[in-house]
Amino acid sequence: MAKFNTYREIKTDEEIYARSGSPSDYHCSCDYCKPDQIKEIYHTEQDAYYSQSTRKQYYFPKVKPEGGFDRHICPGHWQGYRYAVQQYTKPGDLVFDPTVGTGTAIVEAINNGRDGVGIELEYPHITQRSVDAQYENGSATGKGEVIPGNAEDLIELLEERQYHGECFDLVVNGSPYPVLGGRQADAPERALSTDPRGGMAYKKEQLIEYKQERGIGTKKNDEYWAMIEKLYVDSISKLKPGGKFITIIKDPTQKKQPYLLHKFIMDVVMESNPVKYHSTFVHRHMPYTLFMNTYPKQYPEAGLIPLFQTGVVFEKI
Repeated sequence: MAKFNTYREIKTDEEIYARSGSPSDYHCSCDYCKPDQIKEIYHTEQDAYYSQSTRKQYYFPKVKPEGGFDRHICPGHWQGYRYAVQQYTKPGDLVFDPTVGTGTAIVEAINNGRDGVGIELEYPHITQRSVDAQYENGSATGKGEVIPGNAEDLIELLEERQYHGECFDLVVNGSPYPVLGGRQADAPERALSTDPRGGMAYKKEQLIEYKQERGIGTKKNDEYWAMIEKLYVDSISKLKPGGKFITIIKDPTQKKQPYLLHKFIMDVVMESNPVKYHSTFVHRHMPYTLFMNTYPKQYPEAGLIPLFQTGVVFEKI
């Protein structure tokens, strides 16, 4: 795979750059991914891609516990979330992520003067740790709230906490993946070993997988799509008219072809909600995973595989 310059040192509220046009190795040309509609997140002044490893600078408390932190298996890439917050909200706005995971949407919101709220089913302690770290290091200027619970119950959970009616300015979500084949579609290939605490161990740190039977990340086929439709109908019902709804997805690969999950989900969103298409942004998934590095060598006939996160933006009407 080609080598790229990466931008690793970044302030927590630093402006994200982007350039117009679709990258030559981007894998999709669907109706949401026309080259003249796409912006690529790229540090034009430094001529470099933003690296996911940058999140280590501010997502973890400065004091590391003995044995290391437990880590979510698939943390959201901060680049797309920060771009979404900076481009589609203003200071004081309210940002919501219905399946907030490690808290990326909340962290990027509160570090940029917005308020952020998210729901996490399985590991809210990881989410809360990410949010608390921003207050500890003094970067947060907004209010962040982590709601433990299932996104299937998001209307009830939000109403209980006084988030009434159409109250959000931005809903942004790293869409949960379906189960494709025998394993979760977003599970990266890793060298794993059994950890005595339960779960998996990798480089002496515990990784977290989805285990809750009610979790969207454990579903497949019709059950998955029914849950996705409900998740986004409910989320968009809490969005203000004119507010933006964004999904950020790295498409999986299936049968040596990109599985265009972003397109399939957006078709559901368009069909089920009062929204109109606004725009698309992409950013290179840096650093590449082992799968992304080795797959083209194993299957040179496969052509382009997904190397980017895709963010599709809708506006509520």
